[in-house]
Amino acid sequence: MKKRIVSFILAALLICTLLPTSVFAADIVASGTCGDNLTWKLDSNGTLTISGTGAMTDYSHGSKAPWYSSRSSIKSVTIGNSVTSIGSSAFDGCSSLASVTIGNSVTSIGYRAFYNCSSLASVTIPN
Repeated sequence: MKKRIVSFILAALLICTLLPTSVFAADIVASGTCGDNLTWKLDSNGTLTISGTGAMTDYSHGSKAPWYSSRSSIKSVTIGNSVTSIGSSAFDGCSSLASVTIGNSVTSIGYRAFYNCSSLASVTIPN
């Protein structure tokens, strides 16, 4: 009996390793730029990743962040280690945003960067 269970588990694991990795990976649903040398991508799990080098663009009421139309689906934000600033009003209205991880190089956070982020419960800021 134990041999059958172990054989079944091993067979299931073998089948899982043959599946394409896209079955497990989140798909990119939107992407673009948010600074001279910065890019952003939003995946199907609701993770917004900012990467590249330098400062993020400042946004305002008249000039919304490029992910603004997807703001309700953003659940987490990861800001890369070479990003130097978070733009003003960058995440304004991201009401589902629950966690933010800020990279090592960020030295300034713009005015109202996280305004109306009513679900924000966790912010990881490096030394």
